[in-house]
Amino acid sequence: MSRLSLILSKNILHSNIKRPLYTRFISTEHHQHFQHDLPETHVLHRKLSGARMFVLNRPEKLNALNLNMIRNIGPQLKAWDVSKLAKVIIMKGAGKGKFSVGDDILDILIKAKEKDPDALYFFQDKFGLVQMIATLQTPYVSVLDGYALGGALGLFVHGPFRIATEKTIFAIPEIGLGAFLNSGSSFYLSRLDGEIGTYLALTGERLEGIDTFFTGIATHYIPSSRLAALEDRLIDLETSEHEIIQRVLEKFVEKKPTDKIGFKAETREIIDRCFQYNTAQEIINALDNEKPTTWIRQTKQKLLSVSPTSLKVTLKSLRKAKHMSLVECLAMEFDLIQKFLVTKDFHEGVEATFLDKPRRKPQWQPPQLAGITEDDIDQLYFLEPSPNPLSLPSKLDLRKYPYARFALPTQEEVRLAVTGEGPEFKMEGRLKEQDEVITWFENGHKNKWGVKEKVLDILNRKTKSTPEGLVWK
Repeated sequence: MSRLSLILSKNILHSNIKRPLYTRFISTEHHQHFQHDLPETHVLHRKLSGARMFVLNRPEKLNALNLNMIRNIGPQLKAWDVSKLAKVIIMKGAGKGKFSVGDDILDILIKAKEKDPDALYFFQDKFGLVQMIATLQTPYVSVLDGYALGGALGLFVHGPFRIATEKTIFAIPEIGLGAFLNSGSSFYLSRLDGEIGTYLALTGERLEGIDTFFTGIATHYIPSSRLAALEDRLIDLETSEHEIIQRVLEKFVEKKPTDKIGFKAETREIIDRCFQYNTAQEIINALDNEKPTTWIRQTKQKLLSVSPTSLKVTLKSLRKAKHMSLVECLAMEFDLIQKFLVTKDFHEGVEATFLDKPRRKPQWQPPQLAGITEDDIDQLYFLEPSPNPLSLPSKLDLRKYPYARFALPTQEEVRLAVTGEGPEFKMEGRLKEQDEVITWFENGHKNKWGVKEKVLDILNRKTKSTPEGLVWK
């Protein structure tokens, strides 16, 4: 283990914004961990024929993730990935909440207050696990049959197969706690269609059920009632070919009628218009310029109720992440987490939400966006590195997900087809007609359900018909 330190501060208030954010740190140079001391009960391991399975098993905490759980998963995942006997790896949760509500943020706060280096070790080890999941050779299937919140996305969004059910609830609530994105969220969210990722990260808005499939959070929508039969089928497989896993999953998909593709078309257009800007104030101003609706009012209220510091740092990191690799994003997030662990807002947000009874409204410092400028954000969070660089188990990295083809087409892929800018259209030219575009993507995705519906939604919103064919707006 490399030398790792926990930043601590005498004064973690932003009352004097130009003052250094932190003043000292604790060395963990001699901090040791012993694998045989780690409990295994919170993550169960199962071997069933060719299938290998992790079951998150901390139901009393809705499977909130802690350091012991992360260290339980990592070594076994590595072993299974190189095993010729392991054909598919399944990640799921047990208990009422099913998958996971995310990181055990209260445990992290307590450790930070006690100057316990494990507050940082949790993120370092977890980011190593994220890197491993993103670069696995063995097919990896995550079953999101319930809560799939916050930091839990590190266990599923970077994998090739992500199953949503009617019970799936996805959200990024960190910003409401005065906290920050982690687990490669900045990499993933910045690559969702349009400004969906920005909207989800800044508002903490929930997506449920089939909406997670059409927005790209999940790759398949399968009813809970079919999961047991699906597991049996995966267990019986004698191959580790991703294409075959894809075909198996598609056989269990429910072709559910829907009146929206993740969002209503009008709402989606507003999200892209208003959340395209690079500052929080510009986004709020854009919302003010829209026709007043309940959705506009609620969205603006969410933006103004969260930590102004978290809001601005999160937005800036998402814009930077668009041009970074996964490992670069993980390094940025690890750097920022060290700073957030000692800020007043993180402590205030977690205490107000989880410790104080009755639950109260956090008192952010500063309380308003105007209280911290973009220059302040740069100075405090981006210009000076934290003491501890991220240490990862390998040099593997990626800029694009290698198995993105198993999800629905993205808006950018459709744009490249319509404009002819994609490399596959250089020889034969762009796709000009609606039916032509839909057929091309259905063939490319081997008639995957949802492709036609999503491509049609994109074409209706983003193109117009002309005598020369479709034109991208």
